[in-house]
Amino acid sequence: MSKEWIAGKNPVLEALKSERGIHKIWIADGSQKGQMQLIMKLAKERNILVQFVPKQKIDQLVSTNHQGVVAQVAAHQYAELDDLFELASKRGEDPFFLILDELEDPHNLGSILRTADAAGVHGIIIPKHRSVGLTATVAKLSTGAIEYVPVARVTNIARTIDE
Repeated sequence: MSKEWIAGKNPVLEALKSERGIHKIWIADGSQKGQMQLIMKLAKERNILVQFVPKQKIDQLVSTNHQGVVAQVAAHQYAELDDLFELASKRGEDPFFLILDELEDPHNLGSILRTADAAGVHGIIIPKHRSVGLTATVAKLSTGAIEYVPVARVTNIARTIDE
């Protein structure tokens, strides 16, 4: 199973709330206040190992602003196109998708995921090639929205629209 890192209080908290597969959480020594208390509580409820380490150890694990917390998680799974239609059907709504072609900046995809979550989008469709994937940077910048907005990868955007 492929693993990746998510860093920051909100992304880790949302991964815990969404029940995403989390292998282990590292928290910087002296960072056990505020949101960290909730992270520790949820991790304990889910029997996820939490290790307290010097901030320098977390700096070695990730190169982003981690806010004193990082989690090793299972690689994010892409949805199937049918899953997006099923989600709309379950909600009793007409399908509402965002189709993003050749979006290469992970910062933009993270921001779009946040907006899509707030707008009630049923899913995002991206091409398999010439497009940014669901990376750790995207997860961080989505501030947790990556856990709630399914993303499907397709081979051909034009053909997908026609179908």
